[in-house]
Amino acid sequence: MTPLAISRPPASAGLFWVKEGWRIFRLAPVPWMGMTAFAFMVILAVSLIPWIGQFVIELLSPFLVVGYFSASRAAVAGEPVTFLHLGAGARHSRVALLRIGGFYLAGSLLIFGLIHLITGSDVRALMQQAQDPSSLSPEAFNRLVGSALPGMLLAMAMLTPLLMATWFSPGLALFEDFPAGRALWWSLWACWVNWRPILYYSLILGLLGAVALAIPFGLGLLVFLPLALISTHVAYRMIFTPEQTPQAELAELP
Repeated sequence: MTPLAISRPPASAGLFWVKEGWRIFRLAPVPWMGMTAFAFMVILAVSLIPWIGQFVIELLSPFLVVGYFSASRAAVAGEPVTFLHLGAGARHSRVALLRIGGFYLAGSLLIFGLIHLITGSDVRALMQQAQDPSSLSPEAFNRLVGSALPGMLLAMAMLTPLLMATWFSPGLALFEDFPAGRALWWSLWACWVNWRPILYYSLILGLLGAVALAIPFGLGLLVFLPLALISTHVAYRMIFTPEQTPQAELAELP
């Protein structure tokens, strides 16, 4: 295993990640969109499982991330992008990825439970409702948002560390063979020390995601999801770099 170091790029790197992700996507847009359509069909099928479908999706979400990471690495190397990359997590680091998914699921359930206990609002239900706002009248939707606003703000504050810990951890498990605990810690620390470019990047993705959701029939998501995960892989490659060993440093001397 090659020793890793965590680099600290400037805030402007957040925009570069998105631009580079878009450049990689444009090299093979049809395969990327086809792969995403296949992933959506699988997610839809799993979500139809009564009672536990949504929980299974959250548990297995790291497998989706490493599928796109694997395809992104192949695309950078000039190799074809296919839906077969979605099985990368099943072939490698299964235990670590399941533990990361379990950590995220347990953490989110605990956080939403605490928010409901403190504020009385069901933020998870609001988030699910926001995916289909047309089912409510504007007045009813505004009342729902207004009543849940304190819970939403508290959720943002409490979910941020959880998202930071799980952002890069699937990639560390896949590419570096990190166990789940170590991958979660490294991801949390990398996001903490790089909060400026990650905040910039997140704001850009948030705007692009809003535009994608406005495109009918989910067509915008066929572009947005691969762009988001490809650019996350770009960020991963920039932040986690091989550590310089004394021997390598001496080799670079004239």
